[in-house]
Amino acid sequence: MIVAAGYASYRYHFRIRAVAWHISHGDSIAVAGYRIAVPSHWFAEQDTSPDAYLWNTRTGESIWFHSFPKPPTFTLAFWSDLEQRRLNDPRNPVIEKRELRVADEPFVCFEKDFAAALPPASSAPVTQQTVHMPSVWCRSGGPLDVTFFGGMRAVPRHDYAEFYSILSSIQKNSR
Repeated sequence: MIVAAGYASYRYHFRIRAVAWHISHGDSIAVAGYRIAVPSHWFAEQDTSPDAYLWNTRTGESIWFHSFPKPPTFTLAFWSDLEQRRLNDPRNPVIEKRELRVADEPFVCFEKDFAAALPPASSAPVTQQTVHMPSVWCRSGGPLDVTFFGGMRAVPRHDYAEFYSILSSIQKNSR
């Protein structure tokens, strides 16, 4: 009975944390002059820095919202070209590039699937396993940049609908 109760509390720890976070903080966070919706099964961590992390209690995925002031000479097109060349490693290619507008700001997002071969376990046959670590790297023409970390998976992931839904919820704070 005690083991079952311990397992239940561990299993639901993060879901309970999300409920407690929403009761204490509401349904959104503010980062770099933007308001970002936090879905009910997510919670946010935001210390004294202007950055924030959202954590998905169902999947363990996370999103990092960070303030990155750009110099006046910064252009999203130049950054995009440079990053596409830098990020497009043949072993871990850019799966997709998306250009979108969020809160009236242009964003460029690169979807990646970092794949790593794990060494075989000493007790296993000599087969290697590949772990996929999906991510989306987004830069904007404004001060807000966003990075999605999809955890580790046995197969590649190509569905980022929930991430893009959260991204599309971003609004500029009124001044």
